Amino acid sequence: MIVCSCNVLNDQDVRSAVEAERTRSISQIYGCLGCSAKCGRCARTIRRIMDEALGNDRHSIAAGTQSSQS
Repeated sequence: MIVCSCNVLNDQDVRSAVEAERTRSISQIYGCLGCSAKCGRCARTIRRIMDEALGNDRHSIAAGTQSSQS
């Protein structure tokens, strides 16, 4: 799936960069992939993919916390 239309990056590009470099920021992802952010609409999606790849899926943690409090 294309996550950055400006640079034509797909989700696998992002995952590969995270796995290869263990990047911690969106700017590092762009650097690893030889490009830079343009419009910024993809930032949230790239962050989610990074979190999933690094095992830090905040969305799942937050959902689990909210479910246990109900």
